[in-house]
Amino acid sequence: MTSGALPDNPFVTAGMIEDPRLFVGRKDELHAIASRMKGDQPTSINIVGDNHIGKSSLLHYFVLTWQQRVLNNSSSYVVIYLPLRGVDCQTETGFYEAVAEGLLSHVPGWQQRSLQNCWKSKPLNRQAFSDAVKQWKQQGKLPVLCLDDFESLLKYPDKFDNGFYDNLRSLMDNSNALMLVVTSRKPLGVYANEHRFVSKFFNIAHTISLNELTTDEAIELSRLPTRSTNGAALSVDEQNHARSPRFDSTASREL
Repeated sequence: MTSGALPDNPFVTAGMIEDPRLFVGRKDELHAIASRMKGDQPTSINIVGDNHIGKSSLLHYFVLTWQQRVLNNSSSYVVIYLPLRGVDCQTETGFYEAVAEGLLSHVPGWQQRSLQNCWKSKPLNRQAFSDAVKQWKQQGKLPVLCLDDFESLLKYPDKFDNGFYDNLRSLMDNSNALMLVVTSRKPLGVYANEHRFVSKFFNIAHTISLNELTTDEAIELSRLPTRSTNGAALSVDEQNHARSPRFDSTASREL
């Protein structure tokens, strides 16, 4: 949903929620991501949950609102959302170029020149990507890559091999120059076993399990407006009905 208008039915979403006015709940998860950004050693995160539980919406909403959660040193971070299912991420070089484009699009104009130079190597291969990320660290910038739909990379094991994942892990741990927030349906360690990867990348330190909405979040959901109303779309009686256990379960999977 990319338009500025709210939909007539606020409870029907076509995939990822892009309008921040329609995002409900997940406060603990949002706080957990931000708190691991702000540490002396940023900790990468694996967000795990079933299909349609809201992983993409959470990641996208965090990218839109992270500055509200990291107030004092927000200039030290560049946070981007990257859907790995896109055609740009079907090769290793394509992945690096998509990351570079995303990062540079979020850098203020007055900083563009010095930070842009790091990404001029062609082709942008594994070594060039690693060098660029380390140079950003030297200039006081931490790239935070919110990578959605990790399973998409598993479709191309010949393109994304152990060496690719080892390089990311080195930038995350040894250099403290990169932070990842990765969504997947199963924990990354499960995929390592299934696909016989041996890279330590798959042992990301912190996992967040995304569950169904809480009762309070369901109440907030039932009070959403439409584009034609200033108040809640539902009457009080309708809100009470909507908060029945059966509705809570269905709604949580939509968001």
